[in-house]
Parts: sequence; C-alpha cells; structure tokens
Amino acid sequence: MSRERTESGQYAETVTIDRVRQVFSSVDGPAVTTADIAAELDVTAEAARRKLNELHSQGMLGKRKTAGRNIYWLQAESEVNEINPDDPVWGTDPIAGDETVDEADIDDVLYGEINE
Repeated sequence: MSRERTESGQYAETVTIDRVRQVFSSVDGPAVTTADIAAELDVTAEAARRKLNELHSQGMLGKRKTAGRNIYWLQAESEVNEINPDDPVWGTDPIAGDETVDEADIDDVLYGEINE
C-alpha cells in the first residue's frame, strides 16, 4: 500500500479521530480493538494501535486490557482533554492591548462592522 505525503514530504495522516469515531458506529458494541480499526480503515495493526494509544493519552478514548487484548471506548464529551501541549500555539507570545472591548462589540472588532 502506497502512502500519501504532504507538500513538506511527511507522510499524511490517514487515521484521524473522525475516521476512528466512524468505526465505533459501525461495529457491534461500545468498544473496539486494534484489529477493528485496522480492518475498517485498511491500515496496519501497528498504525491502528499507535492512533488508539495517542487518542487514549489525549483523553479521547478509555482503555482496558481484557483477555490479553486492549479494548477502547469513546469517552463522554465532558471527559475529553483536547489540549495538546505540543501545539505551537502554546509557544507564541500573548497579544496584549491597551484598549478593552465591550462584549457586545467584539464581533465588530473581529470581523468589521456589519452594514445592514
């Protein structure tokens, strides 16, 4: 199987959270295994395992070992921790201004005045 690359030459991500969520709705039961993800998304078991463990470490999936296999389930929305500490946004300097904006005027500041 040939893998797609991005413009920068890196391998393109093929196992996204949206694709993993689709697998949860297509299999019987509330949990999936690495084999379920690999078969449904046509990826290697290793790629499926890496993505499931990544999503688990981000708090998006629950995980438990049973009968020698890991099973994964979707966490409730309130339990999801979507903050990625490696995101470049955390390395930028905050923007500060002297002027405060009233909440009612924020859309005009962000998007310009709307002409009716």
